[in-house]
Amino acid sequence: MLPGDVGARPPARARGTVRRRPGTAADRRVRPAPGPAHPAAAHAGARPGRVVARRPACTADGRLVMGSRVALVTGVTGCVGRAVAAALAENGWSVRGLVRTPAPDHATYAAHLGDLTDPDSLRGSCAGVDLVVHAAADLTDWRPGPRIWQVNRDGTRAVLDEARRCGVSRFVYLSTVDVFGFDAAKVIDEASPRRVPRYPYPLSKAAGEDVAWSYHGNGLDVTVVYPAWVFGPGDRNFLPELVRGLRDGKLVQFDRGAPPIELTYSANLADAIVLAGTAPGCAGGRFIVGDSYGLTLGRLFVAVAERIGARPPTSSVPFGAALAVGALSELAGLAGIGTGSGRPLLTRYAVRSVAGGMRYDVGRIRSIGYSPRVGFAEALSHSLADLTKEQAHGGR
Repeated sequence: MLPGDVGARPPARARGTVRRRPGTAADRRVRPAPGPAHPAAAHAGARPGRVVARRPACTADGRLVMGSRVALVTGVTGCVGRAVAAALAENGWSVRGLVRTPAPDHATYAAHLGDLTDPDSLRGSCAGVDLVVHAAADLTDWRPGPRIWQVNRDGTRAVLDEARRCGVSRFVYLSTVDVFGFDAAKVIDEASPRRVPRYPYPLSKAAGEDVAWSYHGNGLDVTVVYPAWVFGPGDRNFLPELVRGLRDGKLVQFDRGAPPIELTYSANLADAIVLAGTAPGCAGGRFIVGDSYGLTLGRLFVAVAERIGARPPTSSVPFGAALAVGALSELAGLAGIGTGSGRPLLTRYAVRSVAGGMRYDVGRIRSIGYSPRVGFAEALSHSLADLTKEQAHGGR
């Protein structure tokens, strides 16, 4: 299980919850978006590099809104990416999404067909764009091979190259709190040294972050956001695996459920990303984002179990024993024992990341006006409802 960005649209926002809108004197002049391609290009014959128009911003009487600032969101079909697209749209932005396959007819963003591993396909994706939110990532946590580096590091460079070529002014890179390591003895903040665990996902995300910072300056301002564990509608990693483990009765507590766990709900995280990515004073900033729900692993397991009608785990293993089980599970995965896919049921990385007991100081993102507007109970309800809907349609 990895924090990441794969999923679906978040629930609708209440009006008036946006903290900050673009267009201050510190913002640079808005440039017009490129002329949209015909919507039919999203279907048969659509080619990488084509921008496909989807429901441009209009007034109530159907007139096109001119002069909207334009944001490109990578990973727009994911849990975080779609939430960011929705938050930007409600802040008055026109949104363009980088997609590998044609966007569905109901998409509310303009789609640019391209792939992070094919830099040529990204050409034109940033034309007329003021802000890029780079939420796309390869989240594989088991024997990922070279692709995780091609996407998370080299893909980041490709997007940045196109952003600089097109004169983009702001770029938000989504990293992960895991790059700070798994030190439960100290409260981790943005000034903490990076102690990147020797696993492909955090290593590749840290490498992508280094690439992003190397482009900072000369008209392109970079901001880095470090989300804690992400959940929400469309999550295909954290909550689905937790639900599956509870229903199968294969989940155990770690250290009697005592370790704290920091979560962030996708719609809340999107608010933080838009705020950090558009506020003039946040250019060049680094922000850890968590929703401060005050959860422990045990409380989380109980809350989810109650909602799905399952029994919470009653057995517990010490943290050290869990790491040993993870190591054995990895060996079984290598041998293809006990799982058809070869992927182990548990990994040492998952144990450290979920049950490591890390605590994070989110004071910096709070200091610029961020406050999670969706509480844990409501967020969990929305997430489980979406998961149930997906399962009913055979999505998982």
